Amino acid sequence: MSNDNSTTYIYECDDTLEGIFTAVYKAWERGTSCTDIRVRGTYTNLSIFETVIDVETDEALATKVVNSIRKKLSDDVLFYIYRAALTYNTDKASLIYRYLQKAFRVGPLIVNYLHDETVMKIFELDRQIGSEAHKYLGFVRFEELSNGVLSSCINPLSNVVPLIADHFADRLHNENWIILDTNRNLAAIHQAGVGYTLVNGITEEQLRSFSAPSAKEEEFQALWGQFFKSIAIEPRSNYSLQRNMMPLRYRKYMTAEKL
Repeated sequence: MSNDNSTTYIYECDDTLEGIFTAVYKAWERGTSCTDIRVRGTYTNLSIFETVIDVETDEALATKVVNSIRKKLSDDVLFYIYRAALTYNTDKASLIYRYLQKAFRVGPLIVNYLHDETVMKIFELDRQIGSEAHKYLGFVRFEELSNGVLSSCINPLSNVVPLIADHFADRLHNENWIILDTNRNLAAIHQAGVGYTLVNGITEEQLRSFSAPSAKEEEFQALWGQFFKSIAIEPRSNYSLQRNMMPLRYRKYMTAEKL
């Protein structure tokens, strides 16, 4: 496709792996030397030499990119890209695009090129989301609703729900439960003995209106709050250490913080 060499085309896409891969396909089609991609809403410093092209997610095109990565590179490369796409980093789409350009030149061994700045940044994003997901395996707190469903709200920086859902599906296989990411309105909904489904568009208000906490749950929350207060020794409080051990951003949906 012909192009004015002075113009850079910025392909804006949805904040999903499918959206990013659709933009990768479209940008690659025009030419990697004059294109870049960004997640929609994260690119504001537009120059007169840049043209923004809005990209509608196309699962068929995204699948072609996935198949190409698996055939010509490896599942390891796809693994790192998938996890990078789940992070909150505003430059992740551009990083993934540049990473793939280098990967298709180098081959499957690209995952070992940690001396390369782009490869190292993808590795850092993988480590970043891995660390946050690991923390939420311990920080997720379920409350029992009156209809017997276990409900949990979290507000992670990155999109960790797809990474932690398998863990809870294994541990709570015989329970009906919901884990809702209130930052993204994304929920993992698990049916006892069946499995879970990721559902977009569920708000915290909708979840709260679904069912009230059970009487037993409210009793245990009150007991826990009383225990939390009774064991505290105010003269020996160390709030700085508390914040190191339990950062404030993890506390919003914990029982003691709500009392």
